[in-house]
Amino acid sequence: MIDYDALRKKKEQAFSDVDTSINKLNIIAKESGRVADVAKNAHLIIGDLDVKFKQATKLNDIDIAFLFFAVSLQCVRQYCLTLFKKKTSHVESAKDAYNKETKIFDKWFKKNMDDTHRIYYATLNEIISNGVPYDALFGSNDFNLGLNGNSHRFRTLGHDPILGWIFGTSNIMTSTLTDWKFFTYHVEKVPKINKILMPKIVQNADTSLMLSKVIERSQSEPEAFAASVIKQALHYESDEFSKVGLPIPMLSAISPDVTQNLAKYGIDFANSFNIGKQAMFANLINILIAEIHGLFFNQSGYSSWNLYQVKTRKIISYSNIIASASNVAYATITHDLSKLDIGGFLVALHRVITDKKFIESVKEEFLEKEFYNIVIGDNYNF
Repeated sequence: MIDYDALRKKKEQAFSDVDTSINKLNIIAKESGRVADVAKNAHLIIGDLDVKFKQATKLNDIDIAFLFFAVSLQCVRQYCLTLFKKKTSHVESAKDAYNKETKIFDKWFKKNMDDTHRIYYATLNEIISNGVPYDALFGSNDFNLGLNGNSHRFRTLGHDPILGWIFGTSNIMTSTLTDWKFFTYHVEKVPKINKILMPKIVQNADTSLMLSKVIERSQSEPEAFAASVIKQALHYESDEFSKVGLPIPMLSAISPDVTQNLAKYGIDFANSFNIGKQAMFANLINILIAEIHGLFFNQSGYSSWNLYQVKTRKIISYSNIIASASNVAYATITHDLSKLDIGGFLVALHRVITDKKFIESVKEEFLEKEFYNIVIGDNYNF
């Protein structure tokens, strides 16, 4: 017999399946319409998301406090920690260094009876009493070295802020002079017409032999090596803040003329070092602000750490820009270039470029994620 109950159930199930399919089709049709509307109004939606991003990364009262704190720290640094030291005449700077040298040598070193000058060997008395041999100018024309009162600092390796620790110290221990081409010459004191003894460049020497002699003597006579290092350090001190200054490290060994021309425009070791110090302290303050501001991160208030970092970077960029702008204005009004924060300005420029890229990257990620969520909409169980 035909099971009418079973047939009725199949019929009801079939109608139910049809209704379900129609409902699903309606949902799909509605969802398709919604997505079409999203696509049609994409520019408006993105505009709204852009506003949402700006609101999410807008500086609040705490952030503004951090901004002013950062600006004040940068200003204190500019005018208290990283000012350019005023240049003095060579006579003034040399006098201070000479007084310090005399005190050190009188206290810690005793002159001995050995006054015999020898090749590749300056006696301890000569090291202590004489000037540095790479300051010698007399006799330079005999070897076409082109040394004079200004150029010798850029044409002798003893004046290089890095290479001088090796060659300058070696020159002092051996009474020699090494030029920018790494050629070495013997220096001796000879009488001039008025019978005053003057250091003179007298003959060629061997650079490698000079260095080997210094190594040997440093082991047998460490006090001579110590005195030479002190002499070298104090000579740096006497020249660094004089008006001629010291060359940019290593550059003299490439082109002494370029190095000297740069120094004429204030690009020398002392100023370059100070610019580096300005940049270093400016970066340290930026790191400090970033670390402290990061402690105020509240995960419930932001969808991601990167979103909060946008605010941190805004604080740092704005503070650097404000501090640099005020510094340029002050230096311009007062005509005092020693107050100019060149290192801080370079850091500010770098921050503006890198922070702008970071913020744009985070913004792009934010817009993509939010727009994706709008397009996907609610989850449906089809």
